[in-house]
Amino acid sequence: MGRHIDAQTARLGRRFGENLTELRARVGLSQVGTAERAGLHRTEVALVEHGRRIPRLDTLVKLAGAVEVAPCELLAGMSWRLHSPRGRSW
Repeated sequence: MGRHIDAQTARLGRRFGENLTELRARVGLSQVGTAERAGLHRTEVALVEHGRRIPRLDTLVKLAGAVEVAPCELLAGMSWRLHSPRGRSW
């Protein structure tokens, strides 16, 4: 991976992973089962769950389908704070 991500992006990745883990457990799926349903490699699911990878939009939709939820449920509790050049939040 090697690229630097800011703290806010890292928090989003962790939260997404937490949401996926919780929703996957709710339907009784393993990471492997989730990956198979989503058409992904099992390591991709593990990386996402651990906040090490932020999924593309198509992957988000596939994961939502795999765990039988609307995509917005994977985004629960996430928001972005825009900061002005002077350091003020908008």
